[in-house]
Amino acid sequence: MISSFRSAVLLIFVSVTLISCEGGIFKKNITEGTIEYKAVPVGKTNTSPMLLPDKMVVKFKDNFHAAELEAGMGFAKMKFISDPVKKQFITQVNLLDKFTSALNQKALDTVCYYYPEYTVEESKETKDIAGYNCKKATLKFTDGSDPVEVWYTQDIDIKTPNWSNTYYKIDGVLMEYTLRKFGLELRFTATSVTEGTIAPEYFTVPAEYKKIENAELEKMFEGFF
Repeated sequence: MISSFRSAVLLIFVSVTLISCEGGIFKKNITEGTIEYKAVPVGKTNTSPMLLPDKMVVKFKDNFHAAELEAGMGFAKMKFISDPVKKQFITQVNLLDKFTSALNQKALDTVCYYYPEYTVEESKETKDIAGYNCKKATLKFTDGSDPVEVWYTQDIDIKTPNWSNTYYKIDGVLMEYTLRKFGLELRFTATSVTEGTIAPEYFTVPAEYKKIENAELEKMFEGFF
C-alpha cells in the first residue's frame, strides 16, 4: 500500500513537471498564440475605474501582433495592429462609429516613439511572469528624465516585437511595462500566455472601418479619460 502511494505521488509530480515545462502553463519559443495582460492606471486619475481598461489581449502570428482593449464598460473598443511587412501601425477604434488610421515608419518616429532618446541598461535580475523567465531592463534618458524599468522575455518567438512602440530598443516581448495612448498611461503585466492558431484575417482591417488621420482619432479621445 505504501509503495502504491509513493508511486501515485511520483506520477503526480512527474505529470505536473511535464505540464509546467512543455504544456499550456509554459512552452518556450511559441510563434503563434495569445498573451493576456492585467492593466492598471499609472498615477492619479479622476476617471472611474469602471471606465478604464482593466486588461489587454495580444495575439501574434508570423511576427504580426495586435493588441485589443476595451474602455467605458465596452463603449470604446480599440485594436492596435503591428504589420511588419508593410511597416505600418494600424489603429482600429469602435466609438459610436468604426474608424481606422495607419502610421508609416516616419510617422511612428513622432507619434509612437514618445520617449526622449535613451540607452538600455540590462540587469542580471530575472523573475517569473506568466510562467516565463523575464529579464529586467532600465531605460536611461539622455535628458535626465526619471529612468523607466521594463521586464521582457526572449522565450516567445516574435521577431523585433517592439519596432512599432516606444520600447523599440528592447529585444524581447514585453511582459511588464507602461504605455501611454490617447492621454491615458497604463501599466501592463502579463497574466497568461497560450499557444493557439490565429487566423491571418485577424491582422487586417474590416471594410466597414472608415479611414481617417491619426490626429482625428487622438482628438476623439480628448477628455475621454
